[in-house]
Amino acid sequence: MSETRPKAKKGSASTTGAKVRGSLPLYHDPRAVHSVTHRDVAVHVGPSDFSFARKAPMVQIAVDEFERAALDYPIVFFGEDHQPYVVTGLDAERNLFVAEGDYRPDAYVPAYLRRYPFVFARDDDSDALILCLDHGSNRVAKVGDEGAVALFDGDEPTVLTRQALEFCEHYEAAQARTRTLVRLLLELELFEAKQARYTPPGEAAANLLLEYRTIDRARLDALAPDDFLRLREAGALPSVFAQIASQANWDILAVSRRGVEDQIVKAA
Repeated sequence: MSETRPKAKKGSASTTGAKVRGSLPLYHDPRAVHSVTHRDVAVHVGPSDFSFARKAPMVQIAVDEFERAALDYPIVFFGEDHQPYVVTGLDAERNLFVAEGDYRPDAYVPAYLRRYPFVFARDDDSDALILCLDHGSNRVAKVGDEGAVALFDGDEPTVLTRQALEFCEHYEAAQARTRTLVRLLLELELFEAKQARYTPPGEAAANLLLEYRTIDRARLDALAPDDFLRLREAGALPSVFAQIASQANWDILAVSRRGVEDQIVKAA
């Protein structure tokens, strides 16, 4: 009996061996999905409830998502690892795209949110990836509850569990491609430090929202031909231009927050 792992990394391990390493925003109690411990566990399916993300002003994304996400959000690079995020709000604990559990119609929903309440963790002994479920989620139920689907049929994972495993595998692969892009952007010195500031109505001083990095268009234009060719051969150009174009969405966020068109975010 073993935890649920990607096919390429099957093996046995104790249920205490899988731990989520590092920060994992929005997850509260992730546990390894196991045919014994989760025999009676189910997950509610149907219309998605995004209330778990209502206080998330930023959401992690992968390079694969840049072109679609750039239509709705500013895309920024944040932290020492330059992880890309979409900015979803202008306050510390408010996501402007979530209202009463529903995500804004027609807005792109990041894969990080669509993956929930599942996630991968790494086994401490083998470093293998193991599927986990956030038991802090209101989607977690018991087998037999109305609208809930079991994780296991006997010792075998159900279609739901296999689909969750496949989604998480694709997500991890996309994050690997993202790290490759970030390394290339760092090598080419294309990042520029920025600060996003917002001036509330009736106030003279702008509030600092976020310190982040963005791809600098001037540095991109000044690249030597061979370096620009590296971006093109890596297939990075669509994502690069999408990230640059997404900066126009700061103003749209401000309009959404205040409901007036004259409130803008200035990136300086």
